[in-house]
This record gives sequence, structure tokens and C-alpha cells, in this order.
Amino acid sequence: MSRPEGLRSDETLDGLFQGALKIIQKREGYRFSVDAPLLASFVKLKRGERVVDLGTGSGVILLILRKRYPEAGELVGVEIQQELVELARRNVILNEMEGLIRIVHGDIRGIKKIFGAGSFDVVVSNPPYHPLQRKNLLSQRAMARHEVAGGIREVMAASSYLLREGGRGYFIYPSRRAATLILEMREARLEPKRMRWIHSFEGKPAKMVMVQGVKGSGEGLEVEPPLFLFRSPGEYTQEMETVLFRLKEGEEDDEEL
Repeated sequence: MSRPEGLRSDETLDGLFQGALKIIQKREGYRFSVDAPLLASFVKLKRGERVVDLGTGSGVILLILRKRYPEAGELVGVEIQQELVELARRNVILNEMEGLIRIVHGDIRGIKKIFGAGSFDVVVSNPPYHPLQRKNLLSQRAMARHEVAGGIREVMAASSYLLREGGRGYFIYPSRRAATLILEMREARLEPKRMRWIHSFEGKPAKMVMVQGVKGSGEGLEVEPPLFLFRSPGEYTQEMETVLFRLKEGEEDDEEL
């Protein structure tokens, strides 16, 4: 992959979907994990829907969604770290998606100052999941993974505010904190409707869980078949190879809610 103009010495250029997407990342700072393409694969959009990604980081989820759903409406990323805001904007330009994805510098705890209530059809988020236990977690990586600038409760409150009635939220979270995720979703009127557990290997305990919630919906949860990352050490399953390497156009969400 050729080096883009302006790539800095402390950055790398990485590809997704065999180079269909190009991502600039910090060598030592925040780097997206497999969580981002996994969550993007779980999302289903309809034509014209407006989407917001809370804690967008380098913008990876939005870049994938724009490729998979070219007829979706406006895609917006909210990020508190100015350095990541600039990085995400550069990734949007690098992938020629100016005017299709907008990156906003903002704090989800003050989301009402940025957007009006019910402004979006879909919220996507890979929330920070390590509880804050000490105060010196100010690095880029720490802020992305620890609840420095708000945790799961703040993410759900912001999601509920941003979503219209019947709007959908998509989240990925560690399985050990799944009960907390469900509790906070329901407290925010985001009723869990779809759930999928993620395992490293078949026969091993789940590591992560993805949940879709619908604002103001009634009870009724569909638990989908589990997703396994590896068939053997270092060898992805066929489904994970599709998630990471094959960029197929997404399915529309036509479920009756």
C-alpha cells in the first residue's frame, strides 16, 4: 500500500477488506480492534437513515458502514479526543468520503448542546468498559478503553436522547459485564431485541456480546447463533474472514419492531 501524503512518522497505514478501506492509526496510541468490524457487521441500516457513532475513535465503524450502505443518510461520529477527531477526519478524506461522513468534536455527557432530541435513526457505540480505578489514565488508549469521560450509563443516556422513538442502538461490550449493559439499556428505554455472543473458540466461554436495542419497544429478545473468531490458533473462522476481509453490501433492517 502506498504511503499517503502527510503520513507522520508515528503513524501507520493499515488496510481493511483487502485495501478497500485505508486507515491511518497511531503506532503507540489508540488502535482499533476487531470489535469495530464485528459491530459494523451486526448493524443493519435502511435507506436514508441517519447514524451517529458515539466515541468514533479513528472513524473505522462509520467508514465500514458507508461502504456497506451507500444509500444510508448522514453518518456522524462524535469523539472527545481532539487528536482522534483530526485522525478520523483525515481517514474520511483518505477514503474519499467527504460530505458522506461528518466528525464532531464533543463530549457525550454534553450531547444536548450538540444535537437535538431524536435527531438520529441509529446509534452505534463500542463504549469504554474498564471502570476508572485511578486518575492518571489520560493517554489516548486509556481514554478509549476506560470510563474516563463517562461510561456505559452515559453512553446509554446519550443514545436514548439522540434516538427517535423506534430508533435502534447497536453496542458491543465484554460478556462479563453483559448484565450491566442490559440493565443500563433498559433504564434508558432501549429494549434489547437482538443479541449475539462472541467466542474466541468453539467450546470456550464468550468474550464479548453484541446487542441491538430499540427505543420504546416492547419485550422480545432474539438470541442469534454464537460467533466464533478462530477455528484454531491464528486461523480465523470462515465467518470472521468475511467480517475482516470481504466487503459485501449490507442487509436492510426490515424487522417488525
